[in-house]
Amino acid sequence: MTDPRAMDCDEIRDLAPLFVLGVLEPDEAAAVRDHVATCDDAHAELLELAEPAGSLLLAPEPADPSPALRTRLMAAAEADLREGRHPATAQPQAHAVTATVEAPEPVDLSLQRERRRFRLASIAAAAAVIVAVALGGYAALLSNQLADADAYREQVDAVLRLAGQPGSATAVLAGEDPGTTGLGAIGADGSVELAIRGLEPTPGREVYTAWAIGADGTPVSLGDFEVGSGGTGIASGTSPVAGAGTVLALTLEPQPGATAPTLPIVASGTATGT
Repeated sequence: MTDPRAMDCDEIRDLAPLFVLGVLEPDEAAAVRDHVATCDDAHAELLELAEPAGSLLLAPEPADPSPALRTRLMAAAEADLREGRHPATAQPQAHAVTATVEAPEPVDLSLQRERRRFRLASIAAAAAVIVAVALGGYAALLSNQLADADAYREQVDAVLRLAGQPGSATAVLAGEDPGTTGLGAIGADGSVELAIRGLEPTPGREVYTAWAIGADGTPVSLGDFEVGSGGTGIASGTSPVAGAGTVLALTLEPQPGATAPTLPIVASGTATGT
């Protein structure tokens, strides 16, 4: 290990990426801090590297890279090894040892710097893979959210088209959670369209069930549906009761095929004529 007092600005710049990632040995990290505390150079590279390093910790949950991406990464790594560009192919310089000298062996700064560069290159390669995978996970998440948003807008259009037909009634659904809202329509022929958002995802076999409740108070199932991470629910069905005064309700059921609602009601609304 290099004596901290012997470190110069070039060595600090070499160690900066390792320092901000927190992978230096304790004495190396202390040496960097001691140097920065007394150096006339502000070493802005430490601040510049700290922000992206922190961002890696806040990246979305990683997803597995696609087979195509994995193949390209492995091919690039193999090409680097064949052409001698990978740090693993670097041959450290051997330093002479004089048997007749009893003084401690002098520190080979070039060898230490080569080792540090090897460590830096290894971490940089790993970080590149992490970033690629994180970006892939983010892209997948964003794609799912956009798909949910498109599906919700299309279903709202379906609700509005049904609501515009003669004899239809519409209901605005709301839940205990202010973020859970929806819109429903019941046609004169009993056809029902529902669009709801702000729902909790359905784990396991759980499903949401839509219900129509007429004047006699008997709930009639309109069908089950699952909800993904986007929180959007879409339901279509046929109700034996229709018209103004019909209540549209939503419950969370432990499994499909419920014949009676499981309380509490997640969201509900009373249809009014249009």
